[in-house]
Amino acid sequence: MSTANRDALWAQLKDRGLVDGAVPEAGDASAPWFVRVMLGIAGWIGALFLLGFIGAGCAFLLKSSGAAFAVGVGACAAAVAIFRAAPKNDFVAQFGLAVSLAGQVLMAFGASEWFDRSASGIALYLAVQQALLFVVVPNFVHRLWTSWSGALAVVYVLVEAGLFGFTPAVTTAAFAAVALYEFKGARQGALVRAAVYGLALAAVQTAVLQGDLLGEWIFDHGRHGVALGGTGVWLARIASLGVWVGALAMLLRRENVALSSRPGHLGLLGALILGLIAIKAPGIGPATVILLLGYANADRVLVGLGIFAQLGSLSHYYYSLHTTLLEKSGWLVATGIGLLVARLALRRWWPEDQNKNVEASHA
Repeated sequence: MSTANRDALWAQLKDRGLVDGAVPEAGDASAPWFVRVMLGIAGWIGALFLLGFIGAGCAFLLKSSGAAFAVGVGACAAAVAIFRAAPKNDFVAQFGLAVSLAGQVLMAFGASEWFDRSASGIALYLAVQQALLFVVVPNFVHRLWTSWSGALAVVYVLVEAGLFGFTPAVTTAAFAAVALYEFKGARQGALVRAAVYGLALAAVQTAVLQGDLLGEWIFDHGRHGVALGGTGVWLARIASLGVWVGALAMLLRRENVALSSRPGHLGLLGALILGLIAIKAPGIGPATVILLLGYANADRVLVGLGIFAQLGSLSHYYYSLHTTLLEKSGWLVATGIGLLVARLALRRWWPEDQNKNVEASHA
């Protein structure tokens, strides 16, 4: 519809009292989802053919780390130009994503020679590389990928250092910090949200696959020990408990609930009780943080991830063979009783007017 026709139609609707105010800006027409999916697939096919053709003619790049790194930088720069040229075109977006991924692989391959193929050094480099690309490349899916992969690179560094038990606390703390900042960073809404989802995925992985499962399946069959021994295991569990309680405290402050008030005391006490009950299942705390902040931010994706993380971490804890099933059943029963008691306490001592004040301040 032309601008003149839009103005005339708006004037007629305004004369009849059906609308009010100025003419709204024209929005972008959205294609059906199946058309967007086909365009995205076509973009990947085109990019893979192009990259395969270039790779066949430039196989010598794999023999030179400097040349591979330079071409990778050029591919990422080309991806930035592609995203900026047509930011809302699905074909172009997927094409640029494939080009950027190829550039990231070439850059990582070139950097691996500089670090003498040290796993920790390459992981640190990847974390820095993904952080820079997260800021530079203006695409939501690309930023989600870089935040997730960068977080996993940091996780790998911790695992190599023998601090595997601390990975749930670290990833969950990073996720909570960004998720609590989401409402304040409205101007960088898309950027912050991509970071929230990427860090949430990393936190879900470390929460669900905590323990020997992740160490044995992903990190070279469990060859990484815990640097601090049994003390480190308990320190890691206490760190996860601290992240859970700290995230709840920051959320209460954001919702204008004083920590010194009765609701604040009840909330912190309930969080502490739940954390102590589930301290031998370190995945419960991170999963609960994701679920809680997803509900507080009215984000259904995070709520779904939190529920999945809860079910996954409980299933992994129950079916791992570190303790007997009878002991695990007792811990699960205690956790359920603790949750029911906390629910009853909130219904009895959390006043309805307090809930209304929190909702009003949040709105």
